[in-house]
Amino acid sequence: MAGSGGNEFRQEMPRSGGYQDIHWAHRSRPRRFGRYSGVVYFGSFLGLTGVAMWGFTGVFQKRRDFEVEMQDGRIAVAPLLLAEQQRMFLKQLRSNRDEEEELMKDVANWKVGHLYNEPVYHNLSNVWIKPAIEEFYAHNKRQDMLNRAYEKNRLH
Repeated sequence: MAGSGGNEFRQEMPRSGGYQDIHWAHRSRPRRFGRYSGVVYFGSFLGLTGVAMWGFTGVFQKRRDFEVEMQDGRIAVAPLLLAEQQRMFLKQLRSNRDEEEELMKDVANWKVGHLYNEPVYHNLSNVWIKPAIEEFYAHNKRQDMLNRAYEKNRLH
């Protein structure tokens, strides 16, 4: 830079008298939750939590009592519903028997409940044989049979 024609390097320096002082003060953060201390807030939190737990315990106890009562009711009614279901089952079997009798009245030597002169439901062990679902719904629509076969809320 010596040969640049009079431009000399000059270091930038502070002005005479220096810079002004930097004024700062330690300020605490503003309170975000009002004028109370954290202990008061924590105590309030614990108190409200205790009251809420006490209240929910009562609600849950009432709900549990209600559910127990409903379950007792279901248990009490289940034999009646089962008896009604079995009564309807036997009624349908009787209806099927009457329908078979009506359909086969013109066929010579036909006995209701027999197949080739052998009783269908008679067995030596004297055990109930539940008829096949196709036979049970023989005189109904096929959709009725399918609805019953895939029904989910049966008692047995």
